[in-house]
Amino acid sequence: MSGAAIKIFYVCRQLLVDLSFYMLLGLAVSALIRVFLSPAVVARHLGGNGLGPVVKAALLGIPIPL
Repeated sequence: MSGAAIKIFYVCRQLLVDLSFYMLLGLAVSALIRVFLSPAVVARHLGGNGLGPVVKAALLGIPIPL
């Protein structure tokens, strides 16, 4: 392995370590939303056409396809 490839590996590994807490936090919050909110409530607030659902989703940090 060349020195550049090793450095890329270590940088990617450190990035994964740095982001792991936030990834787990996001998974925990999404699990809580799934448990406590019915899909109908989520669809009512984030579904449909227009600017409103897009703005709500962007403010909550929810990816649109989900």
